[in-house]
Amino acid sequence: MSQYVVDFSDPAGHLIDVTLTLVSPKAKQTVSMPAWIPGSYMIREFAKNITTLAAEQGGRVIAAKKIEKATWQLACDDSAPVTIRYRVYAWDRSVRTNYFDQSRGFVNPAALCLRDDAAAQSSCKLTVLAPQFADGKVWRCATSMTASKIDARGFGEYSAADYDELIDHPLECAAFDEFSFDAGGVPHRFVISGKHRGDLERLKTDTQKICQAHIDLFGDTKPPFAQYLFQLHVVDEGYGGLEHRASTALICPRNNLPSKGDAAIGEGYLELLGLISHEYFHAWNVKRIKPAAFTPYDTSRENYTRLLWLFEGFTSYYDELMLIRAGLITQTDYLKLISRHLTQLLRTPGRMAQSIADSSYDAWTKYYRQDENSPNAIVSYYLKGGLIALLLDLKLRSETEHSLDDVMRSLWREFGKSGVGVPEDVFEVFERYTGQSLRTFESDFVNGVIEPDWAHAFEAFGIQFQLRTSINASDRGGAVSGSPELHLRHLGMVLTESGDAKLRYVLADSAAHRAGLCAGDTLVAIDGLRAARPTLVKHLARFEPGELITVHYFRHDILSSAEIEVGRAPLDAVSLKVASALPEKVALRLKLWLASA
Repeated sequence: MSQYVVDFSDPAGHLIDVTLTLVSPKAKQTVSMPAWIPGSYMIREFAKNITTLAAEQGGRVIAAKKIEKATWQLACDDSAPVTIRYRVYAWDRSVRTNYFDQSRGFVNPAALCLRDDAAAQSSCKLTVLAPQFADGKVWRCATSMTASKIDARGFGEYSAADYDELIDHPLECAAFDEFSFDAGGVPHRFVISGKHRGDLERLKTDTQKICQAHIDLFGDTKPPFAQYLFQLHVVDEGYGGLEHRASTALICPRNNLPSKGDAAIGEGYLELLGLISHEYFHAWNVKRIKPAAFTPYDTSRENYTRLLWLFEGFTSYYDELMLIRAGLITQTDYLKLISRHLTQLLRTPGRMAQSIADSSYDAWTKYYRQDENSPNAIVSYYLKGGLIALLLDLKLRSETEHSLDDVMRSLWREFGKSGVGVPEDVFEVFERYTGQSLRTFESDFVNGVIEPDWAHAFEAFGIQFQLRTSINASDRGGAVSGSPELHLRHLGMVLTESGDAKLRYVLADSAAHRAGLCAGDTLVAIDGLRAARPTLVKHLARFEPGELITVHYFRHDILSSAEIEVGRAPLDAVSLKVASALPEKVALRLKLWLASA
């Protein structure tokens, strides 16, 4: 057994003290720290945050020698328990590691708890001490880990069957707000840390609807966990989530929470609901239906699979689909969301350079380590994977008696419930479920970079697909009004978010690319006029196709110039709408897609 004691001892220094007792050590025992956390496919080297480490056995200090970047060997024998005391620096506000100050302590055990390498399959006990500093005395602790002996505030002993279970239950410790509800006959708890003025009653009602819709989709009476916990931290800026087997850690802007008295769903709240839906779907797809490469996880090194387009992409498809099925958004709202995703993909040159299977495999080195050339070289397996899931669902629904819902339920029955990993040749499985030949679909859209015929795909559902020119730089797709004006994206340039007019990206094969501009260049003049952000758009709007724009810019502190030829504005935005009159069969097909469970 491994016994951990977590002490929030130094909020000003952001240091968490951990005491690990190995009850039955081996001679020359080793302990190690994971290099990554499941669900976020990048080597993060959590061991770098250990600032001090010492060990003792039988009342005497023993040597603890680092033998690899995240592994320590102990000069011990097997005669008595070994105690290891170490400190962890916790100052990462993301959902992937640890954070600690006077206001909040957030712990991902994968980034805090050393593993007993000789007994990783044995049981673990985690004791979380109640903070003794002033602000910490009003904290509570929330985790989905099994409680053994805790006080009214949630501090005390927790247990896990093995190390893998231990690291899959993060802890939120703060003076948080919370609410609870049941879905599928299972208690759900939702805690919110950080200052906010959100309408939690509305959030509760909407989250419950989302959870029930997901449970209904998979067809079981109850979900595959005895309890579920949402841990939301609200901040000024920040967005993301990380799935766990019975919980999820979320972060979003505080003003994304719904306002009291406001019945509408604004952009921010819609984004939050989509995040909640996405991470909850992961409780089935990724945490239980998982690729064979993740059964079991090896957190010491990269675990490669070409299937992240399925596990993240399909989840990205269902996260928003379940919002309309739960009755939270309208058909028009949903089509607008799809329009925006299609627009985003259309504006990514990398979609023609990298398949989503390759994107999945290269997540470790490319997707999570993006640079100024990434839009030209890679495609997101979240974004395109979600759209390929949509394409497959539309194909199945229009050509067969099956749907992607049937596929997901079958994956759940065969792989999720059994714990067997999904094979890399997943289309053999899909064909078995549907009785359809899908190898051309696989070669074109998953292993290849063929552009789908979206107009044809939507036609069977009475949805009109339109390509148009974006009217301005803030046009993200969907139905808009107004006349198009020339803007930087039309020329292939994307600026950094603030400061000088510095190019963040130059898109491949664009006018700016052909003129020799590149990421990092700082625009100083357009047609002899200062390239200030407030006036830049107005300067560009006066140029016509065929004209040349003289651009002056700094590159590495050297002033240079270029001439950009204005071409015809690209068709770079998508809008979708339902036709005014639909045949009965088409209308039924549309209804079953958007309303079925």
